[in-house]
Amino acid sequence: GNMTGVTFEASAETYGKRLQLLKELQPDLTRVAVLRAAGDANVVPAMASLERLAPQLRIHLQPIDVRSADDLGSAFAAMKKNQAQGLVVVAGAFTYLSRQQIVDLALAHHLPSSLPFKEAVEAGGLVSLGPNLVEMARQGAAYVDKIIKGANPGDLPVEQPTRYELIINLKTAKALGLTIPPTLLFQADEVIR
Repeated sequence: GNMTGVTFEASAETYGKRLQLLKELQPDLTRVAVLRAAGDANVVPAMASLERLAPQLRIHLQPIDVRSADDLGSAFAAMKKNQAQGLVVVAGAFTYLSRQQIVDLALAHHLPSSLPFKEAVEAGGLVSLGPNLVEMARQGAAYVDKIIKGANPGDLPVEQPTRYELIINLKTAKALGLTIPPTLLFQADEVIR
């Protein structure tokens, strides 16, 4: 009945910040597709955060569920049919493992993408705001060390990631015809050229 470790997402509010990033990059943005793996535990808190902020930004959300990589082609066809102007990807194992296919399809459909993984931006996505996976591994190692030294795992709290990074891909921005505001570039932890 007890759980311990390091969570993947520190806060569902990160999704609201990802949506704000898209709006800052494309001020006329009004329709955003939300790509999510059906049944993933991150979907409910992510959608709650997005749905709280979307009306303030005057953005209509278009949730798109996928069950496997085979669904991605039809998911992006639905985004095009619904005239999505941007894409927010919900974090999870599926979206991490399918990141190359997701960013390739986003670029092919000319959709600016806001992603949870640095690795997705390195693969060609536009922008990510998410935990540093290397730092999370270090946090996990510290947990293992405590347990090896005798700590009861049930007594250790679940920790949140300690570091979030904003990563921007300028090459992708150029391909999408977007200009990154200097203030956003200044905030970025890393800019991919």
